[in-house]
Amino acid sequence: MRRLKRVRQLAFATIPVFCLALPMVAQAAPGTAGKTAKTQAQFGDGIAAVVNTEIITIRELDNRMASLRISGQGGAARDQVLQSMIDEKLMKQDAERLGVKVTDAQLNQVLATIAQRNNIPVERLKEEVSRSGMKWDEYLQNLRNEVMMDQLRNRIIQSRISVTESDVDAFLKQHPTGVLPKKEVAYTPPPPQKQVVVERSFEPKAVALQHIFIRVPDNASEDVIEAARKKANEAMGKIRRGTSFAAVAKEYSDGPEAGNGGQLGIRLFEDWPSLFVNVTRNVADGRTTGVFKAPNGFHILKVLERRGLIKENKRVVTVQPPPPPRPQFSPMEIAAKQQGPVNVTESNVRHILVKTSPVVSDKQAYERIQSLHNRLSNGEAFEDVARKFSQDTSAPLGGEIGWIAPGVADPEFEKAVANLQPGQISNPVRSAFGWHIIEVLDRRSGDKQPEIRRMLARQTLYEQRAEPIFTDWLQQLRSQSFIDNRLSGSISARN
Repeated sequence: MRRLKRVRQLAFATIPVFCLALPMVAQAAPGTAGKTAKTQAQFGDGIAAVVNTEIITIRELDNRMASLRISGQGGAARDQVLQSMIDEKLMKQDAERLGVKVTDAQLNQVLATIAQRNNIPVERLKEEVSRSGMKWDEYLQNLRNEVMMDQLRNRIIQSRISVTESDVDAFLKQHPTGVLPKKEVAYTPPPPQKQVVVERSFEPKAVALQHIFIRVPDNASEDVIEAARKKANEAMGKIRRGTSFAAVAKEYSDGPEAGNGGQLGIRLFEDWPSLFVNVTRNVADGRTTGVFKAPNGFHILKVLERRGLIKENKRVVTVQPPPPPRPQFSPMEIAAKQQGPVNVTESNVRHILVKTSPVVSDKQAYERIQSLHNRLSNGEAFEDVARKFSQDTSAPLGGEIGWIAPGVADPEFEKAVANLQPGQISNPVRSAFGWHIIEVLDRRSGDKQPEIRRMLARQTLYEQRAEPIFTDWLQQLRSQSFIDNRLSGSISARN
């Protein structure tokens, strides 16, 4: 299964998501070999770690290692994977203590966004997950846990970070575009490297053939020759129409091997008539020659297979390693750095949404949205239908989602908005989240570069302050917990 892209941004609201960075180590740490025997003895009870009152089993650790495509029973990578699982367990416990929960509606919205980013409908997501070898219930639980930890992180960070307008102003004095310079990694081209290239080629030595032979007697008249040619062409026509070569050989061939479907066996090239070798030289295995004439009559050959030698030719080539990729800027950063105004046309939009989900098929959602469209056509007010029936958080506002700029909503949703005039209501529109009815209330255009720059500045300041705060909080959480790491043999008790 192709790898499903995880999504961090919803259609009309952003859900910041955090995944613990896991630096993977390809080589074992020093002393790993001596530690392995000790580790195996510690794992006799099947427990990798105890986190407060919960355990992480060896099976769970092995499954996580497998999902990350990390092999081996020891080493720094295994230590790091277990530590990340301990941190996840601590975060989940704290989320439960604080009452952080993920509703089914939130989970369905995340599923819809994942499907959108993978360009597949929601109903196909379950099939893709199944093809990957993961159970659907397990996938949902993992996704729910991930979103829950994201919400916990947001709560912790947002309660401790304050980015004021004065902070933004100060940042913009230093960086007027709102974009931090992206430093290119100092690059000194490494010396060219020599690599051994192995070129393989096949040298055929023998070939297996099937044969149809239409005999022409010595000193035969032109009429006899023409009759034989006609018979050979007739046999060739049947082969081209799909009749098996063996069946045609049994019916038409005058050769002694006709009863065996024309099988001549396999021989070295020097043991075949030179005419047969030359005629079949450019015929691929499994393919058939045309009709060709020899002094004794007309022939058709089928090449069954060739056998021979694989030749290897090794040569040394000089390769120059490529330079590292240059820093890339997002479309928003490019707009912020642009000279002159950034004119953006925004649309004031309201909509009615009927969601698709693992339990609501696309067909059912479409039938529902079509019935709501009929209500609008019969004169019911848009805001009334939205309040009663829309499954979006904008329902209490009569479906209004405010001003949206290009690039922030689902592509199909945006396409429909762009094709509507103010005051016009769309037909049902399909997006990754379900089926919509959309109305454009108004449009406005203006230079959005100042807002873009302030937004980027605020985002950068937030990110700069968030990571140290979260790291400090996680360290405090560890120090307040009982952790028995049986991989390392360390035990830490509550302070």
